[in-house]
Amino acid sequence: MRLFTLGAGVAIGYIIGSKRGKAEFERSLNAVKKSAAETWKDPKVQETVTKAGETAKQYVSTVADSVKKQANDAASPVTDKVVDAAALAEDAVKKAGSNAEKLVDQAADKVQKQAEEAEKKSGGASSGNGSNTSSSSSSTGGSSSSGSTGGASNKPSGNNGR
Repeated sequence: MRLFTLGAGVAIGYIIGSKRGKAEFERSLNAVKKSAAETWKDPKVQETVTKAGETAKQYVSTVADSVKKQANDAASPVTDKVVDAAALAEDAVKKAGSNAEKLVDQAADKVQKQAEEAEKKSGGASSGNGSNTSSSSSSTGGSSSSGSTGGASNKPSGNNGR
């Protein structure tokens, strides 16, 4: 069988490769092209092509509508889930914010209590300055402002000493 296939291949190659075979091949090719052109111009063929085009357009339109409907049907549950997740996230942020506010208020209360205790420990000699310092620390929200005020009063005296 292999020997037969080899012989057929050699014969076809010889015919196509020779000048006479090449001319014969070109004539056959031109005849096929001419026949195809005549067939294409036939009104029955053109009518069939037109019908096939219209059928394809209708099918594409039907398929596109079906795909669009299925996409919308698939998207609505996803949209609902996203909206629900966003609502849950919003609630969690609100809870976290209120918890953070409570923690800040508690921290401010502790700082104010410690400032009052420190004022009491410092004694009655600085009671005039202490009341002024506690009001400034409560208005700014921390004892760091009273500490920086004290540091600021020390720095000028240190600079004057130099």
